[in-house]
Amino acid sequence: MEREVIFLLFIIIAGTAIVFGLVAARLRQPVIMGYLLAGLVISRVLERFGTIEPEVVQAFADFGVTFLMFSLGVHFSFRELVELRKIVIRGGLLQLGFTLLVAWAIYRAIGMTTAQAFVLAELSAISSSVIGFTLMELRGTLAQPAARPTAAILLAQDIAVIPLVAMIPALTGSDTRTVALSIGKSLLIAAAALILITVLGIRVVPALLFHIARLGSRELFLLSVVFFAIGTAVGSEWAGLSFALGAFLAGIVVSESEFSYQVLGGVLPLRDVFGVMFFAGLGLLADPAGLLEVWPLALTILVTVTVIKGFLAALVVTLLGYPPTIALRSGAFLAQIGEFSFVLGLLALQVGIIDHMIYNAMIGAAIGSLLLNTVLLTLVERARWLLEPPLRIFARPPALQEGERPPTSSLRGHVVIAGYGRSGREVGRALQRRRFRFVVIDRDPVLVRELRQSGIEAIYGDVANEQVLLAAGIPTARVFVVAIPDAFAAETAVRLARAMNPTLDIIARADRRAFVARLVEAGATEVVHPSFEAGLEMIRHTLHRFGISMQEIQAIVSARRVDYYEEEASIGE
Repeated sequence: MEREVIFLLFIIIAGTAIVFGLVAARLRQPVIMGYLLAGLVISRVLERFGTIEPEVVQAFADFGVTFLMFSLGVHFSFRELVELRKIVIRGGLLQLGFTLLVAWAIYRAIGMTTAQAFVLAELSAISSSVIGFTLMELRGTLAQPAARPTAAILLAQDIAVIPLVAMIPALTGSDTRTVALSIGKSLLIAAAALILITVLGIRVVPALLFHIARLGSRELFLLSVVFFAIGTAVGSEWAGLSFALGAFLAGIVVSESEFSYQVLGGVLPLRDVFGVMFFAGLGLLADPAGLLEVWPLALTILVTVTVIKGFLAALVVTLLGYPPTIALRSGAFLAQIGEFSFVLGLLALQVGIIDHMIYNAMIGAAIGSLLLNTVLLTLVERARWLLEPPLRIFARPPALQEGERPPTSSLRGHVVIAGYGRSGREVGRALQRRRFRFVVIDRDPVLVRELRQSGIEAIYGDVANEQVLLAAGIPTARVFVVAIPDAFAAETAVRLARAMNPTLDIIARADRRAFVARLVEAGATEVVHPSFEAGLEMIRHTLHRFGISMQEIQAIVSARRVDYYEEEASIGE
């Protein structure tokens, strides 16, 4: 393809994505939906002027996958990955096993051959780690309990792609021993690649980044990061792992260095630009005209992925010990078809297991599942009363009952901390140093158990649950710190706490300006807006560098803080 045509295609994709992204944003929908629709529209328009070169679109998409997964990996750490290992093994095996079995039975029932049904079951079982992590980030749930099992299962699926790919030749009648050897060889190569990436990450990359950073060249530093991200992703693909998994592991490696924030700041613009190309590229793959011929099969695949797989994933998360509310959110994030499913489908097409009509139905269902995923997340939240009871049947009798009182009693004059993430943990540490008594409320049963084992009084439950607040001793507490990112749950908790204890000092967090006034109206004594508080710290530091006394700086900062929060509170009146 000529250079001018490549630039023209880039401009068309970017321009159309901007238009549809703006429309999606105005409709209060994730911009991802707009990018996917932009790809669908472009594919129809370009059909009239000639064929689209898939290699060019794929190159754009690969860059998008690399930077999306790399930046998400920077948010994690080796410690968090080790903590997820049990969920990865058990949750991944259960989710893949249940989905493969049920999906295979469904596809056999509609007339697919045994081999075709198994291929479609494989495609249905794999979710998009890029979409899953991106949606969690957009909805602000990466720090919430639902992110742990979701991330673990997504990582398990990426690793499982290796044997799933190796199994496809066996469906054509290949020798079983040959297939088994192929699977074993692929797993050994993948294990060696993971070990190599880990060693490089611990020993080589931090030292290399340190020496480059000492040179003071931002361009050289960013170029080195991009080289490492893309190089690891490509090396991972050569080893039989997925491209996305390699980029994610590269991000985790960088997260362990002191340069993680600088790296993230440099990569984010690249991630956003090429991420658009990835999502629009998925839309470009669809053939709406051809889809009309196979719509019954496409609809069956779509229902299997969004409804059946979503529920089975929620069931697995429930069996792992998580409450139904978290399980439903996790299932909704996983209820779509992954980008690696296209690779599995193309391989099955090449060896003759499926034909072009089945492959086109799969692509149509995949695009549909991605478009519906954002809607499904909202529907699940609104239909919890209907969806949670079936999951409770399968729930293990938890070691932690919702609202269960902490080991010690006679709570009075204490602090209650709702949410033990970064903000809540800092408050807890400060109270511990001064031996002030506090109780933690959190929705993560694993975290609650760990806190209790370390001697911290903790209650498992929903902070918006009246019984949970009573168990935490809100009526006799002195301070209530609401440090959860869920604004609606925080507002409900503040209202309930204020009704229980009119003299309670309530400190709440509001990540968005719009919720400051709502929390004040609900009864919060003080509302903290993290972004604004960060700005005040910058003011403090800047004025101090100009020789202004700390006393005068404190007066300026205090006055600005009072004015700001009074302005926000007055907006809600």
